[in-house]
Amino acid sequence: MLSYASSFKRYDVLILFFILILVWQVAHFIPAGSYSLSNLQDLVSHAGHHDTVDLTAGNATLGFQAIISVSSENRNDAHAWRQDGLIKAANRTGLLVHIPRQRDVTFKELKDLRDGKGEIDEDSPHPNEGQALAWLAHINTLKNIIESNTTTALIIEDDADWDTSIRSETLPVASAIRSLTNASSPPDHYPYGTDWDVLWLGHCGDIYQTAKPSSIQFADPTVLPTNLLRNVWIGTTYDAFPNHTRNVHYAGGPMCTFAYAVTLHGARKLKQWASTTGEAFDVKMHRGCVDGALTCLTATPELMHHQRMLGAQSLSSDDMGGDYEVEEEEPREGDVGAGRSQALAWSGVTLRGHRVFTHNIMHSARCNWNRGDDELVQCLPNEEEWEQFQT
Repeated sequence: MLSYASSFKRYDVLILFFILILVWQVAHFIPAGSYSLSNLQDLVSHAGHHDTVDLTAGNATLGFQAIISVSSENRNDAHAWRQDGLIKAANRTGLLVHIPRQRDVTFKELKDLRDGKGEIDEDSPHPNEGQALAWLAHINTLKNIIESNTTTALIIEDDADWDTSIRSETLPVASAIRSLTNASSPPDHYPYGTDWDVLWLGHCGDIYQTAKPSSIQFADPTVLPTNLLRNVWIGTTYDAFPNHTRNVHYAGGPMCTFAYAVTLHGARKLKQWASTTGEAFDVKMHRGCVDGALTCLTATPELMHHQRMLGAQSLSSDDMGGDYEVEEEEPREGDVGAGRSQALAWSGVTLRGHRVFTHNIMHSARCNWNRGDDELVQCLPNEEEWEQFQT
């Protein structure tokens, strides 16, 4: 018969074994750069502790109090791929991204929105089911920002993509925003100031204009040359701009809500503005910027765009777990690098056997999530895809 002492020793060893298994699981399955906390206020507090020294626009939340992803994707679904890439991109660039679980939408909420209940413009097109669900998700995110008293927040969609150098790209953008708005808030806590409602950092094109206060243009080696840029929504090029430059300006009317920041007062105004329906949430926000209901600024070219997967609807459970794979192709003619030519072989990239690409981003953080700075590849659309897609 075993003694009590030896029984306790075996029990202790068993407990230690399970603890080690738990630690291994945490280390391998919780992403280092992204968090999904149940309470947004906890996230804001956590981000503050995480970046006690760096409060600039180049910190882990890009100078905002929080980065929040709007996502209703179930990561266990065979068609799911967006969140996984988002987490990899966040880890690659050291960003803290909050991915809250979206609340369940009632049939009545969905029907009211699709039917245009409370709509001011009865002639406005009504959203389809997917657009209505996305609309409610954005409204819910704005509501959480307001209730948690978050001063500034960057809202990104779950397929958003950005350059591997995003944390250096935002520094001159923040400075330009402060200059354009004559920011009154202290830069050490509010790098972009707070004298705006919407800062539209990720879009599929804007109507660039000079009628409002002059734009600020600056050199940025991480911006693609103009021959590889496209105003996707309008279908025009950026040939009028010098190569490798970015412009920060008051928005003429961007489209596509890949990424946009709001101040607390901006969140309140946008939530109220979007309480009456229309064709889609981004169209509604676009009209708010154009009509002057919202004070909107943006960057051209954009800092974030969405990644597109061709044939995503045909994904199956057999594909799950696949990763980004590079298929080398001939580099495009013309300037492609501004001093980064060693890292700029233009490549075709696939994910789980399907082609993926991101417009207007030199080095996709998703496609380069496991690559060092000396082996970066591009995953840009080809000429045919350029012509085919408007977002």
